[in-house]
Amino acid sequence: GIMSNISNRQKIESGRAETAYKFVVEVKGKSYAKDYKPYVKKLAPLIQTNGFGNTIAFISSKSKFDKNGNPNNAYAKIYKQLEKYLTEKKLIEKDLMKSIVSVDSKKYRQLTTESLALINWWRRFVDGLIDDDDNK
Repeated sequence: GIMSNISNRQKIESGRAETAYKFVVEVKGKSYAKDYKPYVKKLAPLIQTNGFGNTIAFISSKSKFDKNGNPNNAYAKIYKQLEKYLTEKKLIEKDLMKSIVSVDSKKYRQLTTESLALINWWRRFVDGLIDDDDNK
């Protein structure tokens, strides 16, 4: 019935909220925290203007990793976090860029919708948790 639908939807939303919160907490105190905030806030408009694939390609091209493959800048962290989330949601197999290129249009729309839903929470938490002077 309607009630179970509502609670299920709330579960999904609170799962997204929790994930977004954890993602932002991971970044606090990192050298790239001050970049991370505006980049996360730009994600939704970028996706709406240029499409999901183009946006991810852009983020991927700007990503820098250390020799162990750990994110070395805000773009790389965002890329890895989104990839992790979509992998856990079983919407992609591990490699985000490769997945986007190979999925059909239905799956592509799913990826876009799910990412935007996460970003909606993600933006709220970067605002609340990362100060503009968080650059220690």
